[in-house]
Amino acid sequence: MPALTVAAENITAAAAAVIRQHAHPRDQALLLALLEYAPSEKGRANVAHKIIQCGDSYKAEGDSRCLSQVADFFWRNLILPVRVTGGKTPEPRSRLAQSGMSSAGNVRSPAETEAISDLKTVIELASARDRHRCVISGKLDPESIADRPAALSVPGNGFEVIRVAHIIPFSLRESSGAASGHLPSIWSALECFGGTDLGTLMHGGINSLNNVITLSATVHRYFTELQVALEPLSDSPHTYAVRTWGKVAPRLGLPKTVKLTSASPGATLPNPAYLALHCAICRVLWASARAEELKDVLDDLEEVALLAADGSSANLINIAIYRSLAFSKLEA
Repeated sequence: MPALTVAAENITAAAAAVIRQHAHPRDQALLLALLEYAPSEKGRANVAHKIIQCGDSYKAEGDSRCLSQVADFFWRNLILPVRVTGGKTPEPRSRLAQSGMSSAGNVRSPAETEAISDLKTVIELASARDRHRCVISGKLDPESIADRPAALSVPGNGFEVIRVAHIIPFSLRESSGAASGHLPSIWSALECFGGTDLGTLMHGGINSLNNVITLSATVHRYFTELQVALEPLSDSPHTYAVRTWGKVAPRLGLPKTVKLTSASPGATLPNPAYLALHCAICRVLWASARAEELKDVLDDLEEVALLAADGSSANLINIAIYRSLAFSKLEA
């Protein structure tokens, strides 16, 4: 076994021991899940180092709050933002989205306006690349038949309206809006846990073709709610195990594996590292013993506010954090 792998296993085991010995019971499942499901060795080592540093702090000062702070960091900056903003890609065809104005009447910055206008192009490219079908269920977009009757010649699994989803959410793009103050922490958590450089996405590349995927409306809902994910299979390029969680997604009759291919010569396929990161975040949520808590928080949010049409999400992320903190105090 390579020395690097042995070292990684040793540090992971040491971090797990720190969690079991010193973490608050509420935080143990989340911290252990972060350690177990980080999608790369580097990501696992990043998480382990943070935890071991807290163990050292406990030995020196007898203070276990450091581990709670690590758990809160990943909960607030990894799980909550991806879940809250996951399905909030704006609809570029709306007149409002094309006007340069947000739904609140504020003038967008040039960068924000460009990001919105880029959406139409990337959605068209992704839909063509993915044959106007959900890449998981295989269902064909009925709207595509009018202009492309030849699409019917390809075997499929019925019809359903499709949507193009961002893997790393569009709402986490670099922005000058109210959410910008929170964004560095979110991207830091994503890169730390993922063990991969996301700078290209962070700085204007959120609409890259390798960060979008075509899904049916049903699969899109559960994908953005962290109940459906694609997990890369290491022995076959662009082949994925379909993972599901919750009460509904496992009953959708989705295939066990899918292989992503492109119908457009030269079109970039979804980045396996982004899909692995999304899948790992799903795994952490469902292993954290907090999934139902988060559902309750988000159910409350529906009664509080609706997202702006431009995908702005600062208020919802902040409200979700405050509501989640309220839950944690009740359980403390």
